[in-house]
Amino acid sequence: MNTALGPLGIVPPPKLPRRQRLAQWLKARMQQRLAYDRPLFYHGSAGLVIFGTVAMVLVALGMPTGLGALVDIGGFVLINTLALYAAAQLCSVLLTLVFVPVPRLFAGYFIYVGLEAYFIFYYSEFGLLMSALFAAAYAICGALAGMLLGQILRLRGRGLAIAGIVVAGALLINVAANQLRGASDDAAPAADMGPYDSSADGALDMSLEDALPVAPIDAENPALPGGYSYRTFTYGSGSDKQRSEYAKETELLTTSVDASAYIKKWAWLKQQFWGFDQSELPLNARVWMPEGDGAFPLVLMVHGNHLMEEFSDAGYAYLGELLASRGFIAISVDENFLNYSVWSGIPEQDMKMRAWIMLKHIQQIQSFSTLTDNPFYSKVDFSKVSFIGHSRGGQAVAMAADYKRWFAKDEGLASIAEVDFASVVALAPTDKEVDKASARLKDVSYLTLQGARDGDVNSFYGDRQYIRTSFTLGSPYFKASLYMSEANHSRFNSDWGMMDERVPGGLFLNQHNMMTQAEQQQAAKVYIAAFLEATLHGNEAYKPLFENNKAARDWLPSSSDYVSRYEDASFLAAARYEEDVDKLTLPSGGKLSAEGFHVWEESEAKDRDNRNKGSRGAVLEWNAAATYTLDLAATYSEAVVSKGLDTFSFSMENAGDAAAVPQIELELVPAHGEAVRLPLSRFNDIPLPFETQFTIVPWLEKRMKEGKYKASMESVFQTYSLPVAWFAEAGGWPSGTEIKRITFYFSGAPGQVMLDDIGFYK
Repeated sequence: MNTALGPLGIVPPPKLPRRQRLAQWLKARMQQRLAYDRPLFYHGSAGLVIFGTVAMVLVALGMPTGLGALVDIGGFVLINTLALYAAAQLCSVLLTLVFVPVPRLFAGYFIYVGLEAYFIFYYSEFGLLMSALFAAAYAICGALAGMLLGQILRLRGRGLAIAGIVVAGALLINVAANQLRGASDDAAPAADMGPYDSSADGALDMSLEDALPVAPIDAENPALPGGYSYRTFTYGSGSDKQRSEYAKETELLTTSVDASAYIKKWAWLKQQFWGFDQSELPLNARVWMPEGDGAFPLVLMVHGNHLMEEFSDAGYAYLGELLASRGFIAISVDENFLNYSVWSGIPEQDMKMRAWIMLKHIQQIQSFSTLTDNPFYSKVDFSKVSFIGHSRGGQAVAMAADYKRWFAKDEGLASIAEVDFASVVALAPTDKEVDKASARLKDVSYLTLQGARDGDVNSFYGDRQYIRTSFTLGSPYFKASLYMSEANHSRFNSDWGMMDERVPGGLFLNQHNMMTQAEQQQAAKVYIAAFLEATLHGNEAYKPLFENNKAARDWLPSSSDYVSRYEDASFLAAARYEEDVDKLTLPSGGKLSAEGFHVWEESEAKDRDNRNKGSRGAVLEWNAAATYTLDLAATYSEAVVSKGLDTFSFSMENAGDAAAVPQIELELVPAHGEAVRLPLSRFNDIPLPFETQFTIVPWLEKRMKEGKYKASMESVFQTYSLPVAWFAEAGGWPSGTEIKRITFYFSGAPGQVMLDDIGFYK
């Protein structure tokens, strides 16, 4: 009983080192890594891979490197695929280690694609919340699409299922192609204005049947080719790294220009891409030269700020060919090296440089024109030079015409003083202050075109330059604008595609019912060619086109509505509204009065972003009948007659209900004789405000790009030109009768307008 027990013979296992125990634990955990990833989630992962790849293809298209689309897509997709696979595997490992009971590999793919989509939407300016919501929706759709596809393929009728998938895919591709192409139907017809009731006591009136037709223009359609044959060639540095047309294929060699005085820094990547820096900027351009004896007017065209790697200067060939056939030397200037790149940014002072480069091209052409063996020899009329610019180029050409405001101290531009700038054309221009200054054109004709569906420069900034353009009384200059309801930004340039934003953001812009590129360029050709015929060739027959857009109804595409503005140097203002804040007085000494308005005030004209355009007008709001009267001073009325001014004119914004056309009549009261009242609609349409849906889903209007598209309408001025002779004929007035009073009659539904630039011209 007292005998001690001996050992039982059981020896405990030796304790493993910590490293080995950790390795065994990790091995056991990794064996469970895919425990929750069932076949359904494998299919979901495949869908996520496809959606992630599609997203990266769009990124590649929106971030070109200049190596070509196939190289960009291949490189982006390869890198993304490797990153996606590595990230998904790493995520599945981490989720396994912390014992999260989810399909871990699937979760890795889902998180990666979601984050990928988030950054794409965020840098497309969708904002934090919108980017998160869209990214989550995109990843969920990718997962569900993969799961659905996997289930379909598991069915017995795989052949039928695959055929169905192919058909569905073809339909989706077709829808996407239509969106990208911007397929457009004819715009809806204008609303029926109905019968017009004119029943003013003591005034003669004209009924609807007594229509006052706009006289047809006694000239051919300016968009048709002219009678000149022409040839096309380029001039350039001879060493362009990116394009052979400015290198070995160029006909004329140019000297590079040094912009170091303006540009202090030049990105290294930009230098690698182009092969030069700011000290050796090239003078490259495409030329359309009429055949025959000169001298010909000179027209220089310049693009705006598109992606640097997607060259822009060939996109105006449709204008170059037309203008050359009509006897203009047309030149499209290459300024792609001043454009933005995702990889190297944009040069400093780019706006000033765009104007400076245009002036340097003129100097190069001046030099060419002195060489007897040069195509420009004796061909250029430097007393008739015009600029055409698009987007930032539209602002740059106005700056070039007003170059002394920025380059007065630049001695290298001395020879520009020998050039006369006759006119400037701006297509959807920007209008930002440069060195705290803006171009103010004086005795230079100006034309600007803008689309109401411009998703890039979405406010009518050209209207500001129009306002800042002035003339010496009696000079031959004029200014005009055309606002098109269905035009966008990019389609003025054949190389800029259909969308106003690069992908993927551009895919969310509404293309429905928009003018096609051919239609938008047709409108541009009509107005630009007519404008240059008038300002450079002195062809007065085309001026009625700018006074009243109805004169060109047969020339302009019916897929859009139009609003136009006009003023020339013969205009003698009765009311501008800038002279003081007294709404009862006229600058010429007359008086203003109003009855029946619940709002009558003088205020600043505003753009779509509610910013001041640079002018003031009379704001009038009414609920029923109302009148606005100008009692003209005797000295003003006498000046109108003595100067032979025969047309009453004013500009008006219709800022009222987008569904109601205001009824407006004009009454002119002579010094001797009966007053005559005529409906305004007899002279020109009273357009409804153009209401624009910028995005494919209205909900996005106030949320995309920090609310850039929140304002669906922008009120713009329409000019009305009313020949006094029409009133005189109706009232039996003798020739030279002075007008002492003008009254606007407003009636019908409640409305709101702004009046400006009231007066007479010849």
